[in-house]
Amino acid sequence: MASNIGINDSTAAGQTVMHLHIHLIPRYDGDQPEPRGGVRWIFHDKAA
Repeated sequence: MASNIGINDSTAAGQTVMHLHIHLIPRYDGDQPEPRGGVRWIFHDKAA
């Protein structure tokens, strides 16, 4: 198994509540047809 880790650290990076918040997203071979693009592009309908 692989994973993506996403952290927004500071308002310049999009953090709105100042606390530690980490997204750990498990990834599997074939879970997306094109897995490049990092955390935001795992769910293409939510990326924009």
